[in-house]
Amino acid sequence: MLPEDQEKLLNDIHSKVIEYLSDIDIKPNKTEKEIRSEIDLSIGKSSDLNQIKVLFDKYLEYSTKTNSPKFFNQLFSGFSTTGYIGEILSTITNNSMYTYEMSPVATLIEIELLNKMSGLIGYENGGGTFVPGGSSGNFLAMLAARHYRMPAVMNSGLFGVSPMTIFVSKDCHYSMIKSANQLGIGTDNIIKVDVDKAGKMIPDALDHAIQFSLNIGSTPFFVGATAGTTVRGCFDPIQEIAQICKKYNVWFHIDASWGGSVLLSEKHRNLMKGCYQSDSVTWCTHKAMAQPLMCTAILFKNPSILESLNDVAGTEYLFHNKDTKDPDLGKQSLQCGRRVDVLKLWLAWKYYGDSEYGKKIDHLFSMAKYAESMIIKSKILNLISDVNYLNICFQIKPDGMNINQVGIFTVAVRDELFKNGDAMVNYAEIDGRICMRLVTVNFDLNTKHIDQLFSDIESNAYKLLTNYI
Repeated sequence: MLPEDQEKLLNDIHSKVIEYLSDIDIKPNKTEKEIRSEIDLSIGKSSDLNQIKVLFDKYLEYSTKTNSPKFFNQLFSGFSTTGYIGEILSTITNNSMYTYEMSPVATLIEIELLNKMSGLIGYENGGGTFVPGGSSGNFLAMLAARHYRMPAVMNSGLFGVSPMTIFVSKDCHYSMIKSANQLGIGTDNIIKVDVDKAGKMIPDALDHAIQFSLNIGSTPFFVGATAGTTVRGCFDPIQEIAQICKKYNVWFHIDASWGGSVLLSEKHRNLMKGCYQSDSVTWCTHKAMAQPLMCTAILFKNPSILESLNDVAGTEYLFHNKDTKDPDLGKQSLQCGRRVDVLKLWLAWKYYGDSEYGKKIDHLFSMAKYAESMIIKSKILNLISDVNYLNICFQIKPDGMNINQVGIFTVAVRDELFKNGDAMVNYAEIDGRICMRLVTVNFDLNTKHIDQLFSDIESNAYKLLTNYI
């Protein structure tokens, strides 16, 4: 039984949560100086629960409101009631995912989800593990590829091993570069393959790059395609890349951190056509499946490689009986202690079902196309990349503006939107052009939100225009 003061605090906090979620306004970020003046960040002295309540309120007040339909800034947004419930349950029970006896229900839930997701990819006997984010999933895929090609490295190390080459597109996520560094492959051994005008990897360029690698005595071992690039939302040509990987016997990984959720949509799953031919897929459900951070799976066509590369001495204290039939998921995880990330996703999937989840994904696509239509109709907005997914990239270019000022002006309008609390939208660069990158990933988005956004963009643009012309 909780002490009375703790019970009261929890009740107060739950009420505050409902209030917070009811307010959809984007509030401008406070400066570091302002936050430090408002919140005592120092630790050491004790505080009573009333002070903890004040800190709770302040944290909510100054945090970016990613649940708001005015938040278009990152590749995730919105709020999930079932996700919230799952997070509460995970925290209350405080289980860890290393052994079945520690987390029996969560273990079976994770296995069910991995089987389901593997089936959507098309892996007949696939499996995998949940990891703390897409970067971790890409790292684990690259580690598995290295182990597949050179298993002796697990014991002998990379000393004396001939150079190994990684192939990714020029628009790949930066986690690929970090993984090469972290694995000791070296960033100099990454070949960034050219992309076409739409931002998709060029298969012929990949083939030539692998041939070049072989000719100089290097060992091609990993090709990373992207299903949903970070800026443009492009899907690399999976089937063509798969054939090239098969030709050279190179591990084929798909970074579908952003785009994997299209597999739930009958209308749009063709974007990942042929993904069953890959060896591994990273899929972040905290993105287009509206789960709280983090909720990422790395799926393998042959999941037994996970136990192989994680089989080390010193685990007897945890895995007491190697002959047990209980599924101890820690045997295939890089982590030892691992929180239960699967409960929130499982509850959401139980709630929506396949069909409703598919409709939600389709709705996000329709919001992206609606935003695209608003840009096409506008007199001052220019679309600078095809809209294939949920990313809409555009510039603000009023008549008479010098081309060299367009990028600066676009960012200035973006900053003004945030300053006024109208919306939060990110910006990026495509082929040297700075643009706004709008992301329609909130399940609660509707056309009125999009209309208001573009009305605010244009009104702020005209307000700032005199400073640039």
